Amino acid sequence: MVSALSLSLHERKQVILAWLPAISYMALIWFFSSFALPTFPIESFPLKDKGIHLVEYGGLGFLVAHACVHTFLRRSSWRVAFFALMLTVSWGVLDEIHQAFVPGRSADPLDLLADFVGSGLGVFGRILWTWITPKT
Repeated sequence: MVSALSLSLHERKQVILAWLPAISYMALIWFFSSFALPTFPIESFPLKDKGIHLVEYGGLGFLVAHACVHTFLRRSSWRVAFFALMLTVSWGVLDEIHQAFVPGRSADPLDLLADFVGSGLGVFGRILWTWITPKT
């Protein structure tokens, strides 16, 4: 197993840069989950709030899978995808628990299901991109 300390300075910078968008997006999700639901027309969005969860966690799944691809270079795509999916879904679980304590919000198992499906689609999209793009 390759430890972070055995990476060159350039490789460590690449790993940090790969995780920065995912961590920033996670912080953004947490930030917006800390407030009561906004009053925008959610009915106009496909699948209503479940569709928003699907898209939101699809983006997060893609970003986390991207970071994992650049972090675990010597691992199989399936292992990387599984880890990325578990990490993204775990964030969804934490977010739903967090929302249970926010006035005006609630935890919803169907939101978590939408998070899971969106995460899977995002992770699969990023792994598929890895498979179809030529190696340089």
